[in-house]
Amino acid sequence: MDSAGSVRERLVQLLKDRGFVSGTEIGLRLGISRSAVWKHVRALREEGFAILGSPRRGYRLADVPDTLSPPVVLPFLSGGFGKPYRYYPVTSSTNDRAKELAQSGAPEGTVVVAEQQTGGRGRRGRSWHSPPGGLWFSLLLRPDVAPAETQTLPLLLSVAVARGIEEYLGLHPDLKWPNDILLGGRKAGGILAEIGAETERVHHVVAGIGLNVNIASFPPELETTATSLQIQWGGKISRARLLGVLLAVIEEDYRRWCRTGFAPFHAAYQKRCSFLGKEVAVVAAGGVLTGLAAGVDAAGRLLLSVPGGEVKRLSGGEVTVREEGAVAAGSGYR
Repeated sequence: MDSAGSVRERLVQLLKDRGFVSGTEIGLRLGISRSAVWKHVRALREEGFAILGSPRRGYRLADVPDTLSPPVVLPFLSGGFGKPYRYYPVTSSTNDRAKELAQSGAPEGTVVVAEQQTGGRGRRGRSWHSPPGGLWFSLLLRPDVAPAETQTLPLLLSVAVARGIEEYLGLHPDLKWPNDILLGGRKAGGILAEIGAETERVHHVVAGIGLNVNIASFPPELETTATSLQIQWGGKISRARLLGVLLAVIEEDYRRWCRTGFAPFHAAYQKRCSFLGKEVAVVAAGGVLTGLAAGVDAAGRLLLSVPGGEVKRLSGGEVTVREEGAVAAGSGYR
């Protein structure tokens, strides 16, 4: 027997695909009584769905709420990613929830989404400010590759997210190595990939993706370094539709990456790196290095040309464009 949530997801999908649909037809399609149809319609209205009703014509979906709940999102998922779909109004961290699912055997493509995170984090354990209105989700992947090859996965995901934003909104994100999404020179989001692996085998990768979507303002400490899609696009955005687009693009690019590696995406990644060719400072494990950002190699390493002509290949670090100072450097905000 279908759960109430499953019935409502199918009801929203039916109404989304049609104009007015009679209560009798809905009942026949979903295998429920007309009184049950009314109860599900009423429950969806309480969740914020604008469902019009006419005694002679039936029901029509006029608008959906700006939430990421399954009835809203699932009709926009066209591929395998996002199934299963786990939704939390509030959670500490979607990455933590996804890692728990990974350890219990959840399949590749499982997605964990939250309206708000109370303990979100970015790279190096930094706090990840993730209020309502953003798109905070984690994707469970199980690539059949050597552990070393996963170093390019965050870069691949960055390209896919930027491509999805461009496809849906017409905005043109830049990327800052290794994992930041920039709009107008400010941070609009980022990616945190956490890998569960042995010496020669990858068990899973949990890719946490955070985007500032419908966020109109930021705390004082972030207002000069952060931005949102709403600010850059000039209006509110359907987060459900955006998530559907992103998961479709990510799935397409990820499947190709699993077959070919990072090589087909290398040029696209470098093209979006606006800091290449500029003087930068890189905070890495060994201290601070300065030099010219000469490129990113096919293994995902930053090529830093340092005084004296030596080119260092860096696998991690925080990049600051020296001539642009704090705006390009970011603030640990993700």
